[in-house]
Amino acid sequence: MSKRAGIYVRVSSEMQAERVSPEAQEKDSRDYCQNKGYQVIDVYRDIAKYRVGRKLIEPSGTRADRPEFKRMLADARSGRFDVIIGWREDRLYRSYRPMLDVLDCLDETGIDIELVKEMFDKKIAPVKAWAARMELDAKHDRFMMGVNNRFERQKDWNSRPLYGYDKVDGHYQVNEVEARIVNQIFQWFGNGATRNQIRTWLISENAQQRDVPKKYPWSLGVVYAILRKDCYHTGKLIRKWNNNVHELEIPPIIDLETARHVKVRLARFKNYPAGKLKAHALAAGLIFCAGDGNRLSVKQNRTCTFYACNNIQAVAMQLEGCAGYRTVRKVDNLIWAKVAELIGKPGLLDAAIDEKIRQLQLEEIDATEECEKLERQLADIVLERQKVITWARKDFITEGDLQMQLNELDNREDEFRREMNEKRLLVGGHAKRMKELADLFIENAQIGWEALNNPPQTPEEAEIIFEGQRDLVQKIVKRVDLYPDKSVKVYFDIELPEEVVTSIPITSKC
Repeated sequence: MSKRAGIYVRVSSEMQAERVSPEAQEKDSRDYCQNKGYQVIDVYRDIAKYRVGRKLIEPSGTRADRPEFKRMLADARSGRFDVIIGWREDRLYRSYRPMLDVLDCLDETGIDIELVKEMFDKKIAPVKAWAARMELDAKHDRFMMGVNNRFERQKDWNSRPLYGYDKVDGHYQVNEVEARIVNQIFQWFGNGATRNQIRTWLISENAQQRDVPKKYPWSLGVVYAILRKDCYHTGKLIRKWNNNVHELEIPPIIDLETARHVKVRLARFKNYPAGKLKAHALAAGLIFCAGDGNRLSVKQNRTCTFYACNNIQAVAMQLEGCAGYRTVRKVDNLIWAKVAELIGKPGLLDAAIDEKIRQLQLEEIDATEECEKLERQLADIVLERQKVITWARKDFITEGDLQMQLNELDNREDEFRREMNEKRLLVGGHAKRMKELADLFIENAQIGWEALNNPPQTPEEAEIIFEGQRDLVQKIVKRVDLYPDKSVKVYFDIELPEEVVTSIPITSKC
């Protein structure tokens, strides 16, 4: 009875002197089986990159997690074939871990390995695997040293030349056509043009772009990436390799004065990363979807910052009641109008805070127990924060996801601490002290009210005014509900008397 064979082929991913295509390996293996009278049951081909976590991995002989390699061993253990046919031993493994997996499979099943181009000896397989690993390590070291030496000779390696340059034998030379476009982009932006205007001009003038996208040429991201590169005026191109930093000399194409104007504008109109988005949202952590009660996140795309419902299914299906996505600017304007109406009317805030204190004094609650409960919730947040950081370290979530989740935890922690401070007022009868602090707060709020409502004259003033507005909102607003019709309902952190409620329209539409 003829043997049943499983053929294994693998692409040459290592730097080897003898590279043989998977097709040639398979043909030689099939010819070998035909000459031996073996029946080919299956061919196991590790010839493409595969995903491990978030990375695409080459099917190297040093890895034991190759998909087809694992499938072959599983089929061998199930008795699907009697012999493994490989082109050479290094096609199966080039290090100890996969070699041990193969030898363990042979011991468990009693199947054989036969090689097309050489003899297989189970006893010396570990020695050959060790030698193959040493060979790969030596080649890797020589490769790393070669690239480092190339950088030391002021030659770039294996990267596309920067826009505005050509690369000849690793050295950068100015591409006159592209350099004129780069210079024009810097001039336009330095003179006050927006990125949208620059994009329009580039398209209208048929400016040459590499790998032009069919639907969206000269995207805003491409323009911004060009403006951010210091090497255009410093003449220093930074390359990092093998924990070393190399400075490559390239001819500058932007003068220092133009670069200075661009840097000033970029500093004024800075884009905040995901971790700092809450700095530009008045109601971060306080705003909820009126439909499902989910807390809204603060997110950002290329053009704007917005509040977004975290119920992805509800947003995608546009379910009734879901707030979906709303720009931060419009929603914050509505919230600030509510706060302005409360603070701006003489005596209104006084009456509201007095009523809050009166109700605190009348409440029959065990404040100590409430404080202990809140302390446990704060401890849970600490544990959850550690868990999220661990996920990021293990590459289970991206850096952007990490920052967003940490922001959410910070907002919840602020909410619990604010509630705990309120409950502690009841422990020991500190309502009188609260009244003194409230009077001081009212005085300061009214003194700074005019400044918070004045239009800013500079970006620095705008930042200061925004910080003041956000601080006030976080102090007196308890919750904001956002509705699908773009209206908001603001719940203040103080209990308003009935006559105050009727005098302030809580809901407003933009």
